[in-house]
Amino acid sequence: MIKTFLKTAITSAYIGGNILKFYFKKQIEFDEKFHNDYVSKADIESENAIKNYILEHFKDHQIICEESGRIGKSDYVWYVDPLDGTKNFLRGLDSFCVSVALSYKNEIILGVVYEPIKENLYYAVKNEGSYKNNSRIWTSERKTLKGSFLATGFPHRELDILEKYIKIFRAFSRYASGIRRIGSAALDLCMLAEGIFDGFWEYKLNKWDVAAGIIIIKEAGGIISDFEGNNNYFESGNLLCSCNEEFHKEMLEIIKNAL
Repeated sequence: MIKTFLKTAITSAYIGGNILKFYFKKQIEFDEKFHNDYVSKADIESENAIKNYILEHFKDHQIICEESGRIGKSDYVWYVDPLDGTKNFLRGLDSFCVSVALSYKNEIILGVVYEPIKENLYYAVKNEGSYKNNSRIWTSERKTLKGSFLATGFPHRELDILEKYIKIFRAFSRYASGIRRIGSAALDLCMLAEGIFDGFWEYKLNKWDVAAGIIIIKEAGGIISDFEGNNNYFESGNLLCSCNEEFHKEMLEIIKNAL
């Protein structure tokens, strides 16, 4: 059954991605949902197409989408972000993606992230490893923060925690060779999984932003916790991700000292 679930997730991500390709760099309608948070015609059409495809195959499953919220009730829950990186998309920057994940009884069992313009497909199934374009991927082997390459995402809505971000950013900047903000949490997580980034941190991410990326990192050998080193990251949205356990301990220590 897991193969059927994966095929559905991949196909739905391609369907959504093709819609994003069609609208990319075109003048389209968009609205500001909240301060500095946008939704476009492409988001909505991509989400509807993904949602409808999943429900065609698994009508009894629950779906949680960024734009339309929660549909149904089931032990099987799909998390759908039809366009992660909306601002990049609207400005003609090609760093955006579709993210689709499935959990069973509160455990993520598979995740798919599709980057349509670059045609990169990341996916993972529990206990079966992580892949990019059908090739196995692994996190980096870096053991120390010195000279590392990190990713993050600064708050654009939760400005009350900006000072915390600046403190953490300053602390990591003393050690890292570079820190990047791509503008898509799902892509940040995938790039950590394939060994480009060594670590990642961000506050208050939504479940649909990170569900697929979480299992892709874990199956690639990475470590994930909240900022206290606990496992409440999916509920809180506070993610600290690292390439391995040794690196993770050092990141945790830096964050605790910074705050």
